[in-house]
Amino acid sequence: MSLFEKKVPVFRKRDRETQIRISEVLDSEGIWNRRSHFEQEEIPVGGYSAMDPRNYGRHGRIDREVYVVSVKASDEEKAKKAIHDAGIAAEVKTARELTAEAAEKIKNRMY
Repeated sequence: MSLFEKKVPVFRKRDRETQIRISEVLDSEGIWNRRSHFEQEEIPVGGYSAMDPRNYGRHGRIDREVYVVSVKASDEEKAKKAIHDAGIAAEVKTARELTAEAAEKIKNRMY
């Protein structure tokens, strides 16, 4: 194992509770993992009602926080198996998928 081994995401989605559960499962299995989150950079396209969908209030319209769990590349398969065995559905979504998901939320709220 190298000190600077590549890290790969095993979970990237807007779901904080699942992120915490996955991290706990990996910790119990002895698999190194890093939990992080970031704010989505891209603003979704959705017509006039989505000109500026950001709402930074506590219960804003759209959760722009993307939660990530990363593991070492050598532990990726072991981590995925541990997550699957725990009965958790882990997804690694791209920025484009996350942007489309936010646009659907706006569309469904009929603003």
